Amino acid sequence: MYSYIFSLLLLPIIFLNHTAIAHIYSPSLPFPHCSTNNTYAPNSTYDTNLKTLLSWLSSNATHTIQIYNTTIAESNTLSNTIYGLFMCRIGDAVPDCRDCVINSTKVITKLCPMSKEAIIWSDNCFMRYSDHYFFTTVEESPKHCAMNENDYVGQVEHFNSILWDTLNAVRNLTANPSFGTMKYGYKSVDITANQTLYAMGYCIPYLSSENCSLCLSDAIAEIPTSCCKGKTGGRVIYPSCGIRFESYPFYQLPSGSLLTPTPKLGPFASLPFPGKRKHSVTVTAVVVPIILLVVVLCLACSWFLSRRQRKSHEAILKESFGNEVTTLESLWFDLSEIESATNKFAKENMIGKGGFGEVYKGVLSNGKEIAVKRLLRNSQQGAREFKNEVLAIAQLQHRNLVKLQGFCLDGKEKMLVYEYVPNKSLDYFLFDPQKRRELNWCERYKIIGGIARGILYLHEDSRLKIIHRDLKPSNILLDGDMNPKISDFGMARIVAADNIAENTQRIVGTYGYMSPEYVMRGQFSVKSDVFSFGIMLLEIISGKRKGFSSESEHVDGIRKYAQTKWRCETPLELLDPKLEGCYSESEVIKCIQIGLLCVEEDHNDRPTMAKVVSYLNSSSLDLPLPTEQPFFINGKEEEIMSRKMLESATYSHYESRNEMTIEFYPR
Repeated sequence: MYSYIFSLLLLPIIFLNHTAIAHIYSPSLPFPHCSTNNTYAPNSTYDTNLKTLLSWLSSNATHTIQIYNTTIAESNTLSNTIYGLFMCRIGDAVPDCRDCVINSTKVITKLCPMSKEAIIWSDNCFMRYSDHYFFTTVEESPKHCAMNENDYVGQVEHFNSILWDTLNAVRNLTANPSFGTMKYGYKSVDITANQTLYAMGYCIPYLSSENCSLCLSDAIAEIPTSCCKGKTGGRVIYPSCGIRFESYPFYQLPSGSLLTPTPKLGPFASLPFPGKRKHSVTVTAVVVPIILLVVVLCLACSWFLSRRQRKSHEAILKESFGNEVTTLESLWFDLSEIESATNKFAKENMIGKGGFGEVYKGVLSNGKEIAVKRLLRNSQQGAREFKNEVLAIAQLQHRNLVKLQGFCLDGKEKMLVYEYVPNKSLDYFLFDPQKRRELNWCERYKIIGGIARGILYLHEDSRLKIIHRDLKPSNILLDGDMNPKISDFGMARIVAADNIAENTQRIVGTYGYMSPEYVMRGQFSVKSDVFSFGIMLLEIISGKRKGFSSESEHVDGIRKYAQTKWRCETPLELLDPKLEGCYSESEVIKCIQIGLLCVEEDHNDRPTMAKVVSYLNSSSLDLPLPTEQPFFINGKEEEIMSRKMLESATYSHYESRNEMTIEFYPR
């Protein structure tokens, strides 16, 4: 039974292509995968090295060794280097690991001839070899998603809340194992008197605790989006880690020595020399109490100082964040850490500047790159946004949201610490005549889809229902692979899950991306973010700013232009003339249609982000036609509103100085 279950958990590790697979449980074992575009010649050096590696793997597999890695390398070149790994399942009554690995080495050479990288999973083990190093790096592609075919029946919100907490608890248990070095985590929680949730996670044990946690965080973020929303069970697995949950006990906890911490010698254990036993006892009787006393005093001082510092932290957190102290303590950075990482905020490390402060690139002592947003000391509005952003984003985890690593509060110093995203923001590429050429259609379509999934997560799939209220290209950061990450949650609002819309007297956002009902009446909802997304989508397609008209800078520049092209049945004329490479005409037209639907005047006519994502992911769905009446602010109303906006405008985002995030009060 355990063999079958562990097989389901580790099966996706064998996929080395870049296709995500989502299906109902249907394992087919054994299951190999071979690279087809990365091959070697028969009787070559690589062929010889591979045979040696497979021999080493099989000879090192025993009933006591569950995991083993090795490398075959030549001294003068890396071209024929091979990295290999096997990992046997962990549990009670484990069959002989050696037999499984030996069989795998035989099967893989027959099924994957001439492949430079391959992986095979069988009942009791999996094995992998490759021409690139993969032991300690996080690999999240390809991903494997599978779901139970049964929908959850009951209080879905209650179930989702427990599921989220349980998966995150499993992540922490897995990344910081209490037994040995094998990174596995298990947890079961009662949902009702008759229902129990079971969850299990794992990481390749060579990953650091931090990388394991990051890998599992991304896997967990896939659960409500691309995997198994509303299902009683499911799993998301990357080559480096995996997470799974079910409503039945699908695992058996490892037993015996696998759960027993490694015994350690006492601090003063030693063997006396022959003939000197009496002298040794005397010395021990004198020295040991002194050492113990020193140790106790040191521990007491350390405890006292840490307690004092912790109380100081708690007091500051309580004053700044109220009752959210417990969930935020782990995100605390000392000022000395930030100063060390940024070389005391050296000018050469400054990567951005905005109305609320400056942004610096830094490197922590563990080598991790960060971006530090340092707020102006006397900015009251910045302090409000600081609190809001920490409370909002600290509880969010999704691959298309920028990750908050922590924050720092020290006197008047307020700083937010993010993951470092190397490719700056979307507007840096989109509105630069030369940089724009680097965004081919595939890149733009990927960015559109990533932004849509990130907003959907905020609206429907996170524990909190969040309306961003300031979506724009300068708030979309791009990582090294040009994946979009939504940032700047200072203006975001956390609303009740069942709230359709709310009203406010404080309007915040960026002129041109705010929906009509929000600007004129102070009414905001998830459809406000949909409107902002629609404007961005049209900008990404056209390469033009929202108000690009040479006659006037007004809200409907890009909307009017797009709607005109749509009515004239020439939508492809909207496409950026600087776009290079091939593209799908039907895909472009579909995106234009989605953009026009998102910027409808009546918020009831706009689709939800769930529908937007389904439109983007399907080539067969029939989209509704956008209405022909655009929303235009005219005459005196436009003049008054524009003046109010510009009089109260303040810069807020560090990546772009060309757009203003504004705050004003509706008429």
